[in-house]
Amino acid sequence: MATDLTVFSDYRQIHLLDSGSSTELADQWSDSALFHYLALADDAIGIWTGVNGDVIVTIDVTDVAPADDKDAFDIVTECSLRAASGALRLTSPTYGEDDGDLVTVPRGWLRLRLSLTRTPGDWPHVRIQCWPAEPTDAVLVKGWNPETGSFHPGPRN
Repeated sequence: MATDLTVFSDYRQIHLLDSGSSTELADQWSDSALFHYLALADDAIGIWTGVNGDVIVTIDVTDVAPADDKDAFDIVTECSLRAASGALRLTSPTYGEDDGDLVTVPRGWLRLRLSLTRTPGDWPHVRIQCWPAEPTDAVLVKGWNPETGSFHPGPRN
């Protein structure tokens, strides 16, 4: 089931965390393997939006990994998140500790696919798909890879 929400992206980021989390994401950006896109902790993530302002976020909770549709988005990453409480909070880095929208999810480890698209002259849209899965490393599925200095995946012939 998909839920559409609007959240204020401050400091060009939004946060998604287990509703019981007390994680501070400010220090997690530099430690992240995908620090251009994500701040990563076990029970919280920061998502780079590239804008300061309202962002539309669609959260889609499924039972299994969804079909690959990366071609419809500009940036796609995947990561794991632990949702011990069974609820995720979508929030802004400047909202209060208990502010933000709650979305019910399965308890335990989730895999998240974060897809971002921009329309020229418009605010970005972030889609978050999540499903139960054992934790694995964060990956860049599609987007600019600063380590290689190229777009990933490369052009198809």
